[in-house]
Amino acid sequence: MKLLKKIKHVYLFLILAIFITACNELDTIPPEKSNYIGTWQGEYMVISITKDARVIYNYKKDGVTKSVEGPIQEFIGDDFKVGVLGLNSLFKVSTPPYFEDGQWKMVIDDQLVIKTSFFKSL
Repeated sequence: MKLLKKIKHVYLFLILAIFITACNELDTIPPEKSNYIGTWQGEYMVISITKDARVIYNYKKDGVTKSVEGPIQEFIGDDFKVGVLGLNSLFKVSTPPYFEDGQWKMVIDDQLVIKTSFFKSL
């Protein structure tokens, strides 16, 4: 009986830890990262970042596809982590958003992406 009770407590602790981790997300994009907001398109990817810190990402190259949808958990320098319930994807931003030749550009995961739309009212 004691063993069963201990297992129950460990199980409840793990559920609580997962819940706390899942709740650790941003409500909005920080003002200093506002240039990240919008839909960005590259040769193999499309990524949308909303004002309320949600991401929709699709990648397709040579028959390999990857999709990620979820809240931004945190910014780590210029990079950002997206995910829920401990399942996270880190997007490496080697060049943060910059304006050049009349277009907003950024380099995510070694791929140049260009902003194709802005989310002003989200």
